[in-house]
Amino acid sequence: MLSVALRTLRTRWATFAGSFVALSLGVALLAVTGLALASSLDAPDREPERFAAASVVVRGQDTLRVPTPVGDRTHELARPRAVPAGTVAELERLGRVVADRSFPVRAEGGPGDLVGHPWSTAAFAPYAIDAGRAPRTAGEVVVTGGWAAPGARLRTDRGTVRVVGTVPDRGFEHAVFYTDAEAARLSPVSLQLTVDADTSAVRDAVRGSPGVRVLTGDDRGLADADPHRDREALTAMNALFGTAGGVTAFVSVFVVASTFAFTVAQRCREFGLLRTAGATPGQLRALVAAEALGVGVLASAAGCGLGAWGAPHLAARMVDSGLAPAWFTIGDHAWPYHTAFWTGLLVALCGVLAASWRAGRTGPTQALREASVDTGTMTWGRWLFGGGLLLAALVTLGIALAGDPGGLLHRKTYVSRPMLLITAVAMLAPVVVGPLSRLLAWLPARLPGATGLLVRENAAAGVRRTAAVAAPVLVTVALAGSLLGATATLDEAEAAQTRERTTAAFVVT
Repeated sequence: MLSVALRTLRTRWATFAGSFVALSLGVALLAVTGLALASSLDAPDREPERFAAASVVVRGQDTLRVPTPVGDRTHELARPRAVPAGTVAELERLGRVVADRSFPVRAEGGPGDLVGHPWSTAAFAPYAIDAGRAPRTAGEVVVTGGWAAPGARLRTDRGTVRVVGTVPDRGFEHAVFYTDAEAARLSPVSLQLTVDADTSAVRDAVRGSPGVRVLTGDDRGLADADPHRDREALTAMNALFGTAGGVTAFVSVFVVASTFAFTVAQRCREFGLLRTAGATPGQLRALVAAEALGVGVLASAAGCGLGAWGAPHLAARMVDSGLAPAWFTIGDHAWPYHTAFWTGLLVALCGVLAASWRAGRTGPTQALREASVDTGTMTWGRWLFGGGLLLAALVTLGIALAGDPGGLLHRKTYVSRPMLLITAVAMLAPVVVGPLSRLLAWLPARLPGATGLLVRENAAAGVRRTAAVAAPVLVTVALAGSLLGATATLDEAEAAQTRERTTAAFVVT
């Protein structure tokens, strides 16, 4: 049967083209998502940016700790508190203290995320002048990058200034450096500072100030703007690619299974002739399984190659769109290829399982009769699994609505629950395919000519073929509609909640 299966693949390549394309694309998506997941899980530790050259950074209280009956609860403050003046005086006795200030700046023709700093903090990144000089008066600034040249005058929301120097862009911010006095006037409160002194002496000096933190080593990265943004971005990427991988595998099973079901339904006469020639039911099942194995191996290998090509392009697109940190790249990992390949092969074999069993039950004379009209399309197993899944979907939905409706808005819930309902409907599709086909083709059948009538009768008679064609479309459209509908509902709910919380006509910050 293996040689027959190989000849079948060679002579009926058009029949298996749909399965090959669907499976290879599914494996490619699995490989891409696996490579992205592996790269995000193996992400490098973020190094300090603005204070990479500073020895010690002292930061004001940035968390709020509240005792509760179940333990202390800690929450980050939206804006850290300033270092107490008494503590600053103690630190100034130990060594040079440089106060850090950060404030937004809007400039005509400049980047949208400009931030202002005092010039004395530029040495801690470190920044070095590459053109012009340092600022000396209140109306002079130094900018990062090449968007403004020395001598240019900038109109900003904090007044008109003149660019007297530029420093190279270090990739983590677009900065405007003022003189220390001007920065103190524009942002009077300093939330953190650097100290040129021994670390142990600094810790002793701040010991009596609750919440004040001494940052050294990699902890200096906590003094950067939004230090947790990389972790939040990687968490979002893990959720995104994990969901995409699950949806891809789910859709691939239905597409491959439906394609093989359609192929078996079209080849009833061929299987009947093989049974007449002496082929046993087991040999027919082995034939269909061997065909699926051949298609699965070829498609999985092609999908892995396509995934290796597409993963770097996806990573670059995510960096450009801001969904991933600037440093994110696809690493050299082998397990995503193994996972994608063997998953694709397993999907192909599982998808052909029901079709091979039906092919094995084909009789020599029964196949010739069923070649025109499908009968017995709903087996007891299909009724059992389809009805059970439908009942489970409805019961769990009713329990959730009665007990915790808000839980239905969780990402894992609104992704997994539709899969249960969609699977049930897809398994019960042959029950409604006939009536729906006659209903949809009622008007075309009334038009002049026999085309509409033949389409209606052929679709209604070949229920198994029609259901096999409709199942992938049903799964794809239903899953896409449910996911898009759920996210749109969540967005609208958040917008409505924001509108209800803010009743003022205007908000001034």
